[in-house]
Amino acid sequence: MTKNMKAAFLVQPGNMKVKEIPIPEPAPGWVRLKVKACGICGSDMHYYKGNYPELESKEIIEKKVLNKIYGHEACGIIDKLGEGVTGLKAGDRVAVIPPVACMKCEYCRVGLFELCRNLEIIGYEYPGGYAEYTTARVSNIYPVPDIISFEEATTLDSLAVGVHAVQLAKITIADRVAILGAGAIGLAIAAVALKAGARDTFITAKHRCQRDLARKIGIKHILDPNEDNIVEKIIAQSESRGVDCVLESVGVSGKVIEFALSILRKGGRIIFTGLFEERLSLSFWDILIKGATITASGAYGMWDLVPEFELAVEMLSNGEFPAKDLVTHTFSLEKINEAFQQKLKPEERSKTIKVAIVF
Repeated sequence: MTKNMKAAFLVQPGNMKVKEIPIPEPAPGWVRLKVKACGICGSDMHYYKGNYPELESKEIIEKKVLNKIYGHEACGIIDKLGEGVTGLKAGDRVAVIPPVACMKCEYCRVGLFELCRNLEIIGYEYPGGYAEYTTARVSNIYPVPDIISFEEATTLDSLAVGVHAVQLAKITIADRVAILGAGAIGLAIAAVALKAGARDTFITAKHRCQRDLARKIGIKHILDPNEDNIVEKIIAQSESRGVDCVLESVGVSGKVIEFALSILRKGGRIIFTGLFEERLSLSFWDILIKGATITASGAYGMWDLVPEFELAVEMLSNGEFPAKDLVTHTFSLEKINEAFQQKLKPEERSKTIKVAIVF
């Protein structure tokens, strides 16, 4: 076996370079994967562009962002077991669960792994899946059944994020729910909200491919965010009081939270998953008058006694999420910059949802 592999490094904002480096060895309790596919997430896009709000100076970008192997939506075949690993074998199909919790802090001890004091991410602190091989802790991989293709498996992280958002939202059969944004996570939230029994569902979808998938998932009200009188339309179709819960997946600008407040009923709740490119300026008067609850939802962990990633795998296995249609474009590792540009070019956005690197 060759001792080297190809891996993509972010060398400067907007430019990844494929380099040849040694194939990693799995640490005790870890496994090595031969990567078969790895999706491009919105967080990868932010790092690629270098526009996280906390990354305001060139020095911070160079220290925190550059010269890393990104890619946390990875899946593949186990290639080698680290010392002490049992119950697995080379050739097993698995997906990476990127959040690496310490398993020791007070949050981990009660199962709130997504809030771990020492949380690290495969694809940021640890090398990710934009490489021919990567490694993962045994507790950070999950079996992928044969019914799920590797390309489809790149959507599992987004779907698990959707599961966690709906769990935090406490959706019931009495809830009218609005999902803002119909990218991978927005559509995932929509599918989970329906499964959780939402009474009525709205989604804002800018592009035709998004609207088609929202329709396939079963969303009742599909709205273009740029259409006239959208606030009035949503309120009119929710007993003139507004929706019970807004689940946001757009990010970028604080205007999306203002919009969420405008369609929310009094006493309603907002869950936001989007990553914002600016520091937010919100009217706390509006929040106070509405009696709104705003909750941030990042990563995922447990839904009661069940891992949320496991629920995502079950939904994919049961055909409850159109993952095959969600992955609209695939690229080789050598064309990784083209893959990111596919998401960035205005003329391509209307036909692009999930982009994946395949090996």
